[in-house]
Amino acid sequence: MVAKRRWIYFLIILLNIPLGLATRWAPQYFPDLIRIYGGDVLSATCIFFGIRFLYPVTPLWKISISNYLVCILIEVQQLYQADWAVRLRNTPAGILLGHGFLWSDCVCYAAGTLIAFSFAWLLEKII
Repeated sequence: MVAKRRWIYFLIILLNIPLGLATRWAPQYFPDLIRIYGGDVLSATCIFFGIRFLYPVTPLWKISISNYLVCILIEVQQLYQADWAVRLRNTPAGILLGHGFLWSDCVCYAAGTLIAFSFAWLLEKII
């Protein structure tokens, strides 16, 4: 059961990543709401599914709290503006760290966490 759950979450991550990147790299194909906020919501869902992949038997509420804390920590680190940190954020891997602190991102992370929690709860009821 654990191995099956891991594979399912791995596939969900593989579907989630290109969709999230598409909101950033091809925004013209999305409605304004998704273009502006979708990337942050999908980032939160991807992190959630990644944590669930690593910890497939941990209660979903604990995964949700961990996910939101990780997302908030990523957002808060954007307040740190040392030269080396800014240079790191401007690398291809820097897309994971973001560029500027926004309170709206914290709301997006909450929405993404709730969406992922709901999806995972329904999925795990089915399998």
